[in-house]
Amino acid sequence: MLYFDNAATTYPKPFSVRNTVERSLMKFGANPGRNGYEMGMETSRAVFDCREKAAKIFGLDNCENIVFTKNCTEALNIVIMSVGTFGGHIIISDLEHNSVLRPLYELKKLGKADFSVAEVFENEPKKTVESFKKLIKADTRMIIATGASNVFGIKLPIKKLAELAKENGLLFLLDAAQAAGSEFIDMNWGIDFLCAPGHKGLMGPMGTGILAAGKTEVLRPVLFGGTGNYSLSPEQPENLPEMLESGTINVPGICGLSAGIDWVISKGEKNIERKENRLAKILYKGLSEIEKVKLFTSMPEKETHSPVISFVLGDLTGEETASALSEKGAASRGGFHCSLLAHRKMNTENRGTCRLSIGPMNTEEEVLKLIGIIYGISKKY
Repeated sequence: MLYFDNAATTYPKPFSVRNTVERSLMKFGANPGRNGYEMGMETSRAVFDCREKAAKIFGLDNCENIVFTKNCTEALNIVIMSVGTFGGHIIISDLEHNSVLRPLYELKKLGKADFSVAEVFENEPKKTVESFKKLIKADTRMIIATGASNVFGIKLPIKKLAELAKENGLLFLLDAAQAAGSEFIDMNWGIDFLCAPGHKGLMGPMGTGILAAGKTEVLRPVLFGGTGNYSLSPEQPENLPEMLESGTINVPGICGLSAGIDWVISKGEKNIERKENRLAKILYKGLSEIEKVKLFTSMPEKETHSPVISFVLGDLTGEETASALSEKGAASRGGFHCSLLAHRKMNTENRGTCRLSIGPMNTEEEVLKLIGIIYGISKKY
């Protein structure tokens, strides 16, 4: 199988990740932080080790401000609900995932918070920042921005948007779903909250996510229950990570994520980014030469695009194109990609797109084969 659905989850995982998950089921079978015997303490140390690695890779000083979640969506919801429940105004981009749009829509429906949508201008970071700036109001509390569109790969000027937030006394939340592990990110740029999936660029298993918190005082739990400590209090602990990690955490997944972060560090985020961008350019050029293919962005450059390319083929819908690719042994993603705003922006709400996303395990040979398959399909429709 030619796998080009890495924006959903990276595949295949490194051998080290697979082996670590399997080994953890035998070695770390106890519940961390809830016992005093040796296996339990070893399990706690393994989890803590992953917190330290995650803090280091994102430039976060205090590893206890790394909260493990089941995915990036949960991490985003924690921050959005924490901030939005107390009212005010939030600004997002017109490329945000539904994991940002839907909780904000719910808060607005309940009359708790309002939000505005800023226009993103491809390859024009100054205009993008200005579009956010124009929407700042007296009661604006936070700016939320995706690192890159999960549909079209367009990157946002994260550093500049973080600066804009700081200049205006606002919080800044980064949705790093398509950026974490695939490019260098430093929370010291002015990022207050970073939400990331463990199963994409960080190469960990599904069912893992990270919330890296700089401004802990505004966070509130969305789940209440056992935390392994403060058991005689009816109140949820106020300190991280316990406040946001009620119940048993995903130890095998976290151990696998720890191995995934090791793998990313060993390869180097900048090296991964260069390789993926090189392959994205080859893919884009090949698609651009197929008569019936319509592309929606300019040639992907690593400064302005992630290695995610959406296209439509002839009169086919995105799902029909993905199905035709699947019949030829190529995995892609067709449809609307959980992103109403992005498809509305690009006028693709009528039939969606077929999305091809490159990961660190892809090769040039695979990309060339994929181009050939799409060319062959184009001759039939």
